[in-house]
Amino acid sequence: MDTITFVSELKETLLSIESTGGNPSLHVITNHALLGELKRFVFETATQKGIRFSGRDDPHGYDWRYSSFVGDVLDRERFERRVRYCIIKLREFGIPETDYFAYVSKALDITLAQLEKKPRERTPQHQPSRASIQDLLVEEIAKCFETWYYPSDVSYYEFATEHQLATYDTTSRRWRLSSIGQYVLQLSAFELIVFLCALEVTFARKSTSSRYLNQQTLETLSKAQPIDDVRFSRRERLPMSLRWYGIVDITTERPLITDFGRRILVKTSANLDVLRDVIMLLTESEVGGFHFLGGTDLIEQVKERTRTSRSLIQDQRASVETAVNLFMTGHYLDSLRIFYSNIEAVLNLALMKIGLRPEDFAGMKPKLEKLEKEKVLSSKLSSWLEVVTSRNKVLHGNIVEDDAALVKPLFFFIGTFWNRLVEEVDFYFEKTAG
Repeated sequence: MDTITFVSELKETLLSIESTGGNPSLHVITNHALLGELKRFVFETATQKGIRFSGRDDPHGYDWRYSSFVGDVLDRERFERRVRYCIIKLREFGIPETDYFAYVSKALDITLAQLEKKPRERTPQHQPSRASIQDLLVEEIAKCFETWYYPSDVSYYEFATEHQLATYDTTSRRWRLSSIGQYVLQLSAFELIVFLCALEVTFARKSTSSRYLNQQTLETLSKAQPIDDVRFSRRERLPMSLRWYGIVDITTERPLITDFGRRILVKTSANLDVLRDVIMLLTESEVGGFHFLGGTDLIEQVKERTRTSRSLIQDQRASVETAVNLFMTGHYLDSLRIFYSNIEAVLNLALMKIGLRPEDFAGMKPKLEKLEKEKVLSSKLSSWLEVVTSRNKVLHGNIVEDDAALVKPLFFFIGTFWNRLVEEVDFYFEKTAG
């Protein structure tokens, strides 16, 4: 698929989750007992029928399609994914869980029956025939074990889950966007691809993954001139995501990095440290119970909270107004820097109002601890503030103004925090004044 289609459908999936809670039938809890029964069925059926799987030295020819099926069965994660597709299909037809084994085992039997034939004798797996609706459903489920079968709706939910963009709430039975998911909705197509590349490198689980990008592959591709100069071993294949993002063109005889892809790789490498900080800021804050919120409503809330605060002095109100105006005119980094400086100014103001001198506290953390101890700030907000201020590489890192749009959504995140901070400070001093 092309990059624009990928970005458009991914955003559509995320917007659907945000507005409706997504499709709950696509969340499947692993049933290890069912997986075990199905694997045993494949093993016993293949043994009883004496099925031999064709390979490279088979005189009848190498059939990669059926060798792939064997690989799916032997690999725990791949088999689990194939069975998950079957269950999603069964749910569409309202089939009860007690009947899952019956349907899926019959589907596997269709595939195994094909393996009994010599390659030249094999016929298309699904042919029109007079059959009951149950038989047709079994044939449809058998497609789930085909190499090419990868339904788009499922693939985007899998992508969102694996990239920490969305999670499933088992209590409400709804999908929910994470702070990272909310963040990417604010990005343009180009910025989104750069951010996703940084996200994959940040959360990479192993250096030889063939599915997603990692630090080693990013460095190798960024340094190479033509991609022909890159030598990947069998264990270090080009990540699949590079194709989805339009970074690599595999339609040619040898893979090529596209012009678009090279720009993506350059931007990702140049801003990787900053984007890692953004990602960790979003992740750590969510663990503390704070979530990313976006939209013009938040901008109005920031302006109103600042304007009506009884704790802020006029210079701070003017400063925040300047920050908002800078954001609205596209000066994102300058806007964020002003916001960060005002956060510390509010802490200094709160310390002075309880009779303490800000200069007596070396750094932000002691100020936070003191204000929390004095009950000016809640422990929850104090924890979040410590995360926010510790991630200041976003503002002082090597990001350049041309790439500042990558951190544009942080305005909404910091704005949410600002509203809560001013609210708590106002509440404390109004309570003590009364």
